[in-house]
This record gives sequence, C-alpha cells and structure tokens, in this order.
Amino acid sequence: MNGERGRNVPLSLPRKWMADVMHLASGVPTVAVERTLRVRAVADARKRAQLAIGWGTLVVKAMATVSMRIPEMRWAYMPYPWPHFYEAPYSVALIVVERELHGERAVFFAPMLHPERLSLDAVQGKLDAFKNAPLESIGPYRRLMRTTRLPRPLRRLVLNVGMFGSGLTRGRLFGTYGVNSMALLRVKLVQTMIPITSNLFYDSVNRQGEMTVQLAFDHRVFDGSTAGRVLGELESVLNGEMLNELSDANSRRAA
Repeated sequence: MNGERGRNVPLSLPRKWMADVMHLASGVPTVAVERTLRVRAVADARKRAQLAIGWGTLVVKAMATVSMRIPEMRWAYMPYPWPHFYEAPYSVALIVVERELHGERAVFFAPMLHPERLSLDAVQGKLDAFKNAPLESIGPYRRLMRTTRLPRPLRRLVLNVGMFGSGLTRGRLFGTYGVNSMALLRVKLVQTMIPITSNLFYDSVNRQGEMTVQLAFDHRVFDGSTAGRVLGELESVLNGEMLNELSDANSRRAA
C-alpha cells in the first residue's frame, strides 16, 4: 500500500484547449430551455431522400435560418470598451466534432459561415469534411492546435483578443451559435457552460417522430421567452423550408 502513490498526468493538447474553453465560459451566465419538436414529416422525407442528409445538416441550416429571423441569435455580449451587444451580419455555426488526435478522443470546433446561404448538400459536405478529412486539412483545427501549443498566458491573451477585441472576428472564429449532439451515446447533458451566446443540443428522433432539443444561452443577451420563440421557429423551419428542400431534392432525383 505504501507504494501506491498515484501519478501526475500532464494535460494533453485536447485537455488544454477544453480548459481554455471552460475558462472563457466561466464568465457567461448560462441558462437553458428544452422543447420537444414534432418532425415526423421531415423524418419521413429524409428517409425517402436519395441524398445522405443527416439530422445535423438539417439542424445547422434550420438554426441559421432562425438566426436571420430572430436577430438576438446573432448578438454577442461585448464587455469592452464598454458593455454593449454586437450583431453579426450573418450566422456562423460552430460545429462540435469528436475526432482522434494522437490516440486520444478529442473535441474539435469548426465554424461554418452563413449556412443559411448554402444548400443542404453543401452543408452536408462541410460536415463530412469536419468529421472525416485529415485534421491538418481543416483550417480551424490547425489554428486550434497551433494556438494551444502557446504558453498559457499568451494563449489566454490570444483567446481573449479574439473573443472580445472585435465582434466580427469573434463571430467568424467562435461562431454566433453552436450545434452539438450526443444522441449516438444515448445521453443528455443536464448542465452546460458555453463561451458564446447560444448552443443547441439535439437528441435523436423517436418512433413518434419527436425530437427533444435544448438551447443553452447567455442570459445577458436574451431571456427564456426569446429562447422559447427560437425553438418554436426551429420547429417551423424544419417542417417548412427544410422539408421543402428535401422534397425538391427527391423530385429532382426522381426526374
């Protein structure tokens, strides 16, 4: 028993950047709302589609569309040089992807500019690249690893400048909203911290054609009633524009 002293384990690169993310998130007063969306028609259309369009693609583009209708989704709280909000001219989806780095499972972050302007095919192609392309070929991944190799004081300085120096830079680097899912693991987050204004977590669709989603958001930027409208609009967009685009894709393939 005397020899069982344990050991010190140094932080790997992925654990360092997650520590940085939590450091940024620690100053954000995050709350969350949940809603069950009825998406049976979309689920049926997706099954009929000849294209490999995943739920992640539908959610990313639908949230971008919602963001253009509800401006608060594109707001960011900027504390310097005085507290104010910055409104981005377009949405930027921050995609959360788990990849392997040096034999370790690591969570990477990749911004996707204005998904609302892209087709579902284009959004799916970008998501596939984030998930499967070599890590070195993805610019945001290279930037994340390069920044994390800096000494911590310099690294934190760089992150704070990127987050609070310019609203436009913040949106392009960190996203105006995030999208994440742990549906494949059949688990649900019960507590969350986020460094940006909002992050959407979505579950798998059940047999009744329902999907449970959670929206975590910065309470300084908007309130629960706005978050509720966001999720209501998300259901409407999924059953409207996204369903129509899937149906059009099916019709073109059939023709």
